[in-house]
Amino acid sequence: MYDLAVIGLGPAGLEAVSIALKNNLKVIAFEREEVGGTCLNVGCIPTKTILHTSQLIREINNASNVGISLFSAPDFSWQKILDRKTEIVNKFTKILNSQLSKNITLIKAEVQLNIDYDEVELIANNEIYKAKNVIIATGSTPVELPGLPFDGNFVINSDDFYRMQTLPRKITIVGSGAIGLEWAKILSDLNVEVKLIEKAPAIAPLLDIELQKRAERILKAQNVEYFKNDYIAKISNNLVILGSETAFETDCILVAIGRKPVLPKTTMGNFGEYNITPDEYGFTDFENLFVAGDAGGYSMLAHNASYQARCIMNKILFDKQIIRKAIPSVIYTMPEIASIGVREQDIQGLEGYKVKKILIPSIAKSWCDDCADGLVKAILFEDKIVGAHVVSKDASSLISIFSVFIDRQISIYDIQDMIFPHPSYAEAILEMLKDE
Repeated sequence: MYDLAVIGLGPAGLEAVSIALKNNLKVIAFEREEVGGTCLNVGCIPTKTILHTSQLIREINNASNVGISLFSAPDFSWQKILDRKTEIVNKFTKILNSQLSKNITLIKAEVQLNIDYDEVELIANNEIYKAKNVIIATGSTPVELPGLPFDGNFVINSDDFYRMQTLPRKITIVGSGAIGLEWAKILSDLNVEVKLIEKAPAIAPLLDIELQKRAERILKAQNVEYFKNDYIAKISNNLVILGSETAFETDCILVAIGRKPVLPKTTMGNFGEYNITPDEYGFTDFENLFVAGDAGGYSMLAHNASYQARCIMNKILFDKQIIRKAIPSVIYTMPEIASIGVREQDIQGLEGYKVKKILIPSIAKSWCDDCADGLVKAILFEDKIVGAHVVSKDASSLISIFSVFIDRQISIYDIQDMIFPHPSYAEAILEMLKDE
């Protein structure tokens, strides 16, 4: 009997294990693939590693803007870019495997669950294990387009990209969320002709309405041709025909329309298969069974997975209720797009709200960095910030500042008394709130 069983060792599972060990719990964990989950192996870390390389290429190509003359355009090796990504990923997985093997029982296998009243059995490699509490953190998988299944060659998902030996000359990306926009940037920087299709009437449809327009500007700056309110109606050999009857050739199609939760096969005694249905807090119908991270389907972000795991462990250890907080999100284009909390379209017709914003070109640091594009925007309710939306270099850092303001309910009048360094992008916050 273990104190805690964790299924899946991505950000949620690893956070839960870390907290459990600090509190001297006996832990067993199950992972069928590599530790680190989607984020470390085929998501956040690999993408941002390649993104760094692609951004360097773009900056070199634009070096004349800052007074540098080059004799020729930069050349690159896709294989070496992948090798660097693999080296960084392997460095982290090696450390994680070493730490875990010393402190927990780690089973490299897929798990099935059997629920019998309040007891949960975990079945792996024909062995049965039991734990007082079980956290399912089995992650997610890319969503397929209806009638267009992944084949790993012509129709691919973001996971498949790391297995491609050569880059396509032309690619069609379906979906303009974080995955679609980031890969559009990477591939256009690497001289791939990119076309992007979005079924919704706006690019990045989940963002604040003003950030949607900024996302379009970013695509135009990247020379990415995009089609809103459109879809793939037909494919004939390498010819893509859209619902608007626009047609073009492509070497492959990257489907980036989202991810869906993956949950282990579960049975309930003699009643057969059982569908686990967690709520937004990760609770299930059973007091000792929880679901964290992507597997819960609430917010498929690594930092949210870690936070949710902390909340669940607080419940297990101290019987403290989970408190849902605003979750920041970032799209790592250039400039970056970041958002947290209430959007402008959420407050239409409501009293007590106010929108404040400042354009990034009014901040000196943006001109120093040759990145004078974007804005900082806050949604106020009375004297508190309840939402923030940023398009800027280092927007990922700025949104972290707003996260503190929103989480701690800091008055804008207290913010006005703060001191931020000059020159910096953070100055935009003080300048934006100066007249309040």
